[in-house]
Amino acid sequence: MSFTYKFAETLVKLSGAKKLFLLPEDKILNYARKANAKHPFTVPTDRDFIYEVEEIDGYKNLIVKNNEEKAGSAILFLYGGGNITCPDKRDLKFVKRLAKETKKDVWFSYYPLCIDNSIKVTYEFLYKTYENMLKYYSEENISFIGFSSGAVNALGVLLYNNDVGNLPMPKLIVAVSPGAVFRTEREKKMAEDLRDKDAIIAPDYLYNVEHISTKGEDIPEYMIYGPAGDFSNFPMTHFYYGTHEVIYAFAKSFADSYDKYKVPYKMHLGEGLCHCYPLLTFFPEGKAAQEEIIEILK
Repeated sequence: MSFTYKFAETLVKLSGAKKLFLLPEDKILNYARKANAKHPFTVPTDRDFIYEVEEIDGYKNLIVKNNEEKAGSAILFLYGGGNITCPDKRDLKFVKRLAKETKKDVWFSYYPLCIDNSIKVTYEFLYKTYENMLKYYSEENISFIGFSSGAVNALGVLLYNNDVGNLPMPKLIVAVSPGAVFRTEREKKMAEDLRDKDAIIAPDYLYNVEHISTKGEDIPEYMIYGPAGDFSNFPMTHFYYGTHEVIYAFAKSFADSYDKYKVPYKMHLGEGLCHCYPLLTFFPEGKAAQEEIIEILK
């Protein structure tokens, strides 16, 4: 690991930011509501790109284009935030870089969060979003990328498709740090073993997230535990995990499911690195991973 990464990791640990994930559900959601109020949806005003807004059921997708006409290919970008917080400037910066360097349209989805709705509403919206994308681009020219809960949703919407839909699969998926609720003792033990190494997330949140996601509704198991889903005909998937994040405990669970359904995938592991490290480019490991992801998506 680089000195820059180690120094930043130490600062994050000292900041106590991880304590948020130790709070009870009601306090976590109240924190999210206040944080989201500071980041309302707005259309960028710069002239570097052409922006379109597509609305579905009251929720929005921001389409970032290089030209007035739509490109021949597109990327669906799903941001992270535990399905409770909205995107920030860092996400938009990454989306702009994706659009510029891949020359593709990037659909920046402001999908429904699990503050007042269950995850089922999220998947219904994302399914309709992908359905709309297919009106403009062929499936072999569409890729998905998601970070954290966004990675869960990138996988989950296609599990939803295999459950209730019949849309063709996109070309590929990049899933950075997808997690789940705990379902095996191996996952629980590994997450606990990583507790002190993870500078960002505490395993406690993964016990809370089930009720946050379901809102007490009876929903399919794959919506909260992706590895239980039907991965038939899934496209090539690139997984990224930091080996010091508690969510790394789910890497084997996803790998086992992909093996079961004979789906091609590759595990990219950042040794000693944190949750969603490819989104952070101020240290060399994150910068290299982000550049690699952009090459994959080209």
